[in-house]
Amino acid sequence: MGKSSCAFVCGLFLALSAAAPPVSAQQAYKEAGVGVIAGDPIGGTAKIWFDESHALDLGVGFSGDVVFWGDLLWHAWNLLPQPRDGKLGAYLGVGPRLEAAPDAEFGVRTVAGASWRLSRQPIELFAEAGPLFRVAPESGVGADGGVGVRVYFGSAAGPPTGERKPR
Repeated sequence: MGKSSCAFVCGLFLALSAAAPPVSAQQAYKEAGVGVIAGDPIGGTAKIWFDESHALDLGVGFSGDVVFWGDLLWHAWNLLPQPRDGKLGAYLGVGPRLEAAPDAEFGVRTVAGASWRLSRQPIELFAEAGPLFRVAPESGVGADGGVGVRVYFGSAAGPPTGERKPR
């Protein structure tokens, strides 16, 4: 990795750390879900909510080789027209992406997407896409994206969209 690539990656991670929401030991997360994503890469995904706007998306899948990613996501729930059922939000995210050997590769993933949280079921449908900035061993630009579904489990705090779960 060249000096300029290393400086870019270090600067990006410092900026992400500064932009991340503060999380106390008493409330590490508000809600978490697991699911699948079909696209490039294709695989499993987990989303951990910190508050109504911030979440962490972690994934493992395949894109030629095994791929790992982790994106810090920022959601806006008032940008899109709202459906009759649930909440529809837009989001942006950025984070590292590592493709395993034999063609090991490190990059920075950026995504823009839409998330539909159903009001009567603990389900999220989503679609996302964005450029992948390859940093090492060679630099370049690719693309990541897909459609998926996540199922949420256990949280007394309610969905991060501010809606109350039906009793």
